[in-house]
Amino acid sequence: MPRFVRLFDAAGETIIAFYDALSRGQTDRVMSLWANEDFVSYIRADGTRWDGLEQIRSGLVAQFSQSVVLIDSLDTTEYDTVGTVMHTATEAMRVGKEDAGQTIAQLIHTTYVLVHEQGDWRFAHIHSSPLPPQAVEQFSLMMHARPDGLH
Repeated sequence: MPRFVRLFDAAGETIIAFYDALSRGQTDRVMSLWANEDFVSYIRADGTRWDGLEQIRSGLVAQFSQSVVLIDSLDTTEYDTVGTVMHTATEAMRVGKEDAGQTIAQLIHTTYVLVHEQGDWRFAHIHSSPLPPQAVEQFSLMMHARPDGLH
């Protein structure tokens, strides 16, 4: 496989690693996926904004002390250039403790901005927003009509 194709595939692998680390409550692993820059930011679906690596880390520690975050990507679009990837996803997110049957589920739309740093793709910014009920209905209809039968 040509190097440039592999380069952009690796950005998707960073997002998959993010989903996995969130589901396991692994703060250090999540933090290893962020660019080592002061400008990084994370806007969560509840509207909470964390600026910088220290705020992101402390926010994740607080989150994981209460519950893990489970995310399933349902639909994605990606735009890439040599040094930056913008990945948008409609995701099913569940927050809580599944083993206790205490989860809250919602559909969210997330934009991931990744930068190529020292040979790896790292997050520069993540912004999640809940889908309003009308958008959830439209998305459901679109997914039901997909030729691959996903519904």
